[in-house]
Amino acid sequence: MPDDEKNKPRLEIAHVLFIDIVEYSKLLTDEQSEALQELNQIVRSTEAVREAEAAEQLIILPTGDGMALVFTGSVEGPAECALEVSRALRAQPSLPVRMGIHSGPVQYVRDANMRENISGVGINIAHRVMDCGDAGHILVSKRFAGDLAQHRRWQPYLHDLGDVEVKHGVVVSLVNLYAETIGNPAPPSCVAGVRRTAPGATTGKGLSPLTKHRVARDVTCGIFILAGLLIMLAIVSVIFAPAIIRSVDKNRATPAPQPSATASPSFTDAIQNMVRQKITDELKKDFSGKNNAPASKTTPTPGNRPTPPPPPPPP
Repeated sequence: MPDDEKNKPRLEIAHVLFIDIVEYSKLLTDEQSEALQELNQIVRSTEAVREAEAAEQLIILPTGDGMALVFTGSVEGPAECALEVSRALRAQPSLPVRMGIHSGPVQYVRDANMRENISGVGINIAHRVMDCGDAGHILVSKRFAGDLAQHRRWQPYLHDLGDVEVKHGVVVSLVNLYAETIGNPAPPSCVAGVRRTAPGATTGKGLSPLTKHRVARDVTCGIFILAGLLIMLAIVSVIFAPAIIRSVDKNRATPAPQPSATASPSFTDAIQNMVRQKITDELKKDFSGKNNAPASKTTPTPGNRPTPPPPPPPP
């Protein structure tokens, strides 16, 4: 194998525990230093860290407001460390901390100071998982939880939270790791608030890649269905068009029915006929009454007596 191939960084599966101090940027400068020093002491005093360092299966990377612990040995290492840190912090509520764990591929690289460093998707997803938590939370990815659940001891600690969309449309499946005195049993705000989504759902930042794929698929299916309906409509039109045209022409050629002379009169005409008949009957009755009345006898008066004819002339 060429030397260049040997010098290339190799991918390895690591179990990454991210820890940071909540609202670290709101602390004063000296308070930040004190908080980081206190957190370092708690982490390095855990049995899980001491055992992993002794076996040379641990790299601790400072992150400014916390640290990333990369375990290359047992999958239980970061979970054990998180439980021990959570127990220790119960006595120090003034140091709010959140943690996230994920198993994934990483590779060893050299930073600008030629010091050994770690990069890869395993680191990135662990950071995203931690970002979803609030103070006191120990959140783990579903992939890590699946490996951890193979041991009966861990099953009561694991509580599924579902899928959450994080930065750049990445969807992570979260599991809350807690017990009576360990972790935070309350759902994190990103799950109870607006950031919780089903896989592929939309958020205020736009569509996730899975949603875009589904939308494109649905639009394509809709276009094909519409095209099929249009083709069927065209075929039906071609088949039945001659019959429809003949029916329309036949209806146009048929003369409209003429009103019949013996058609029954309308209601208005019937009323008029009744009124006309009533008036005629009344007039006939009145005229008959006048003709049957007796003639009145007049007594002559001096004024109306007839004048006697003049006497004849003498012979």
